[in-house]
Amino acid sequence: MNRASSLVLLMGTFALAGCGGGGDAGKEPIYPVSGTVTMFGAPLADATVAFAPQEKQPTAIGKTDAQGKFTLTSYEYGDGAASGNFKVVINKSAPAPASRGSAPSGGDHEAAESAGRSHDAANGPGGSSGAQLIPPQYASSTETPFNAVVKSDGENNFTFDIE
Repeated sequence: MNRASSLVLLMGTFALAGCGGGGDAGKEPIYPVSGTVTMFGAPLADATVAFAPQEKQPTAIGKTDAQGKFTLTSYEYGDGAASGNFKVVINKSAPAPASRGSAPSGGDHEAAESAGRSHDAANGPGGSSGAQLIPPQYASSTETPFNAVVKSDGENNFTFDIE
């Protein structure tokens, strides 16, 4: 199975696992979630942040900016995450070397691919992706030391420091 097929299968699995039925009526309520990721105290730019559900919520994904800040998306861009407990998975890879005849990658497609890889790093980064730039435990939903509890009331702003 090629990388694109694997990504489509993985994202479909997230969608089925996170949605409770058809239409908007089956969607979990979503609350704004933002935060900052640092590595050794410095902002970590261009990292994918995924909140992996520990209950029946949808997965929420974001990408850090130059200041290490992110906003999560569950259903619509920037909407946030459902309430509940999450394992927080962070992934950042070096860009893969360009191969002959390959098209440049787009930002949203690249973020989705990173999120797919970040959910389970045990399968490896794949044949065409770059080297991991952070310790591997942060990119595994079973090994990450980071947890988050998203609340339906109050502020959901988190800071994660990779050491």
